[in-house]
Amino acid sequence: MGLFDRLTFEDGLDVEFPDIGVDPFEVTWQTKSIARHEPMMENYKVTAEGRLFKEDAKYEHVPEEERPGYNEEIGGFENKIDRVRGSMRKIHQGWSDTEYHGIFEFHRTIDGDYVSLEAKFTDGQLVEVTRSE
Repeated sequence: MGLFDRLTFEDGLDVEFPDIGVDPFEVTWQTKSIARHEPMMENYKVTAEGRLFKEDAKYEHVPEEERPGYNEEIGGFENKIDRVRGSMRKIHQGWSDTEYHGIFEFHRTIDGDYVSLEAKFTDGQLVEVTRSE
């Protein structure tokens, strides 16, 4: 298991997908191979123009009183895990073009079957989506 990044494809993309039994534009995919570092639950999307964008975000501290599990009667949390849960809030700041060049794998379980695909980008442009071997 472990961490992964999320990937979506905007509808209208003019690249053919292998037949996977569902509309690939309606699926949120997982990947561990886009970034040159360990996945960090980042959001990526391939635009209708075939460009790979990464979500820009900042994170802010959430006051204890606003976190799930906060107990007003005791003025805190019943355990340390509850105190950490929900302590940071992600604030969307827009999207930036990664200008990706290369191939990465992405996957999802669909109707009980593991589906693994590869996206090939040349000079920032998606040129092909194929099944992973």
